[in-house]
Formats: sequence, structure tokens, C-alpha cells
Amino acid sequence: MRYLKAIAQDLGQTGKANTVLLKFYKDMLCHPDQQLGIAVAVDQTGDARVDFAMAGDIDQDGRFSLRDQHLFRAFADVFLQLNWFNRGGNEQRYLKVFAENYHNDGSPNVVQLEFYKDCAASGEQTLVYRAAGYDGDNDGVFESFTNGDIDGNGIANKADKELIRALIKSFLAFEAWSSRSRRA
Repeated sequence: MRYLKAIAQDLGQTGKANTVLLKFYKDMLCHPDQQLGIAVAVDQTGDARVDFAMAGDIDQDGRFSLRDQHLFRAFADVFLQLNWFNRGGNEQRYLKVFAENYHNDGSPNVVQLEFYKDCAASGEQTLVYRAAGYDGDNDGVFESFTNGDIDGNGIANKADKELIRALIKSFLAFEAWSSRSRRA
């Protein structure tokens, strides 16, 4: 299984996230997970929009391109809207995103968003909450979403579902969930 670990940080000590790290991994059974790539984005103006980004081969087509930058910015702009970030440069809070393909047809049916917090003393990961989107009829459109407060404002509403939808859409655009390479 491949997954994305998204980390937001408040490096400016402003009380808002201004840096996004994306780390792409491959789950290696009985071995440490293999990091496949990393990308970094910065919001210099505090408007929850990326001003500067360094993306690698986000879409796994074998090239570093403008498309990679656009895909990364789309995800990072949504991720910056969540109230899930670290004060300073630590990585204790992160979002793990992965897709599941129950029909084994190359099209994901479920995308999971798992919000973790590591205990600094023990290094143990604690799953704080989870959100997901579902493509019930396997037509490539995610129709249903869990009900939860993922933007951290204390209210689970339509805005949260739209954030879930946007995170899922931008994650799937990376095509990082599949172990198939897009290289020609």
C-alpha cells in the first residue's frame, strides 16, 4: 500500500500553519516503510494559500513538471485550511491519506484521512480521528463522506465535507495511491 503523510507547521510562530511537507511512502510489510518522495510548500503571506512550492515528481510520470507544481499546490492549499498543524518544526501532528481498491479494478473505492498525533516521549502514534470518502458504485465519483469536524472549528457541517472532497480529489490526482508507474 502507498500512502501520503501530510505535515503542516507553524514555523513563524503566528498560530497558523505556514509550511506544508508531503511525504510519499510505500508500506513495506515487516520492514520500515520506504519514503518515495517529498515536497515542500510555504505560505509566506498567511492567507492559507501556497506562495512557494518545491514539488518532485508528484504524479509519478518520470518528469518534474509544472503539472507537479499545480497538483501539489492544489492539495497544500486545502490542507492549509485545516486546523491540524505543529507549532515550530516538529512533525508530531500529521495526516495520513491512502486509498483502497476493493474491486481490484484500478479505481479506488475508499480514501481514508487519518489524523495522527505522536507522543513525543514514547514516539507512539495516536489516531485522533478519521474521515473518509466513498465511491459506492465504483464510477470514479466519491458520493458520500463521513460527518466530522476536520477544519477544527467545533462544528461538523457542509464546509467539512467540502474539505474532505477537495482533499480526496487532489490526493487522487497525484496518482500516488497506486503502485503502478505512469512512466511511458
